[in-house]
Amino acid sequence: MNIKNALLSCLCSALLGAAPAAAAGYDGFNAIGPDGLKPFARDLGGLLGSGANQTARPLGFSGFDIGVRAAAQFTPSHGNNALKKDNMFGAGFIQAEIGMPYRIDGFVRGGAYEGLAVAGGGLRYGLWNVSDEKYHINAMVNLMGNMASHRYFYAVHFNTSLVCSMNVPVLSPYIGAGFDFTRLEAQIVADPSLSGKRVSVSEPRFTAGLRARLKLGYIAGGFTYTHDRPLVNASAGFRF
Repeated sequence: MNIKNALLSCLCSALLGAAPAAAAGYDGFNAIGPDGLKPFARDLGGLLGSGANQTARPLGFSGFDIGVRAAAQFTPSHGNNALKKDNMFGAGFIQAEIGMPYRIDGFVRGGAYEGLAVAGGGLRYGLWNVSDEKYHINAMVNLMGNMASHRYFYAVHFNTSLVCSMNVPVLSPYIGAGFDFTRLEAQIVADPSLSGKRVSVSEPRFTAGLRARLKLGYIAGGFTYTHDRPLVNASAGFRF
């Protein structure tokens, strides 16, 4: 078994193993207390902002990428009384990207999980000319927005980040840093005084990972650190 196939097997096993643990129970937001709104908003913003990008190479004009993205946080933030304590939770998306002139890429994404529906998209801009030479470093700026809707809450999320990646045979490393801005609004919940209440949070986010290019596509896995919590993210897809 070569390195790429080994990585694929490990990634699939990790995702399948995490699936049962990632049953977050977002319906628990119905019983949230006033002190839990901001911690919940931080956790949700971290999920929405993680794993959207695993390379800093623009697609190029008429290039196309379609794949799946997943992010999971090991435990809720301190004070997040809407989610189960000491339980992994996450979200997944389908993401489609298209290359445009001047090193600009556009993308749209969407997903639904445990009653949480997410739709979003954004733009990326390559900071210098693209090169596929070995060990060349590419860099790009990302801007992204998401809307998340659940029967008990509604959220708007914005993200800005800088991502760098290096052209390395077999496994290409990437790193990134950015900010997540999240505005959360409670809908009809058990505590009537919280219905319609809004909170806003902003948090820095740092990411590192590896991406493997396969014959028909790619797989990638990474680690994110934000609001004092670790997250893992994974992606797989086809890139033309």
